[in-house]
Amino acid sequence: MLCEKPFTINAGQARSVVDLARSKNLPLLEAIWTRFLPHIHLMQHIIERGDLGEILTVSADHGQYLPREKAARLWEPALGGGALLDLGIYSITLAHLVLGAPEKIISDVTKTDEGVDLQTSMIFHYQNGAQAILTCTMANRTAITATIAGSKARLELDASFYAPTSMRLITRDGDVTEYPNTYIGHGLREEAVEFARMVRAGEIESPLMPHSRTIEIMELMDSVRREHGVIYPGE
Repeated sequence: MLCEKPFTINAGQARSVVDLARSKNLPLLEAIWTRFLPHIHLMQHIIERGDLGEILTVSADHGQYLPREKAARLWEPALGGGALLDLGIYSITLAHLVLGAPEKIISDVTKTDEGVDLQTSMIFHYQNGAQAILTCTMANRTAITATIAGSKARLELDASFYAPTSMRLITRDGDVTEYPNTYIGHGLREEAVEFARMVRAGEIESPLMPHSRTIEIMELMDSVRREHGVIYPGE
């Protein structure tokens, strides 16, 4: 099953779905399309070969103007509404891919009258001193860019960072290497390609987006919601 993000509304549900899929030996993949895109693979390659040096700062911002009349589901607690699960998940996924799970989260939430998050800001703090500054909002459209900064250089991901896009590497001395967006198409096919590969190979999870990562990201979002009283019916 290729399951659209957010995978579920909380980590408990995610564990139940994963356990069921494993018990039946069925392939299961969260359709967080960003994870499968070529520019994200290139980003990982740049990081792994050491071009950025030690990474201490990640920032990612995702804001869309999504009023009730345009996106009614996002305003309904019973339907898992709010900015965090639909928009913030992209910012969190990027930070998790680069730095892993944080040891501490500082966050702030603006809630709607209905009780979902209109906008959420988070600082992820890591044991080595690294930080990820992550924001999401459905109140307005923001720049939707991301930056990964290290001791040697920074990598800037243009809008929309979670979709096929251009990037640039800027060294500490100001030298710039451009990575233009050469992708043809929207990009959603990449998650389907990976799922098809899993099925052909007889795999029940993908090394690109393992079940443990899906659950861990859900746990991070659960933590932020709990702190600010964003609770869905049945939780």
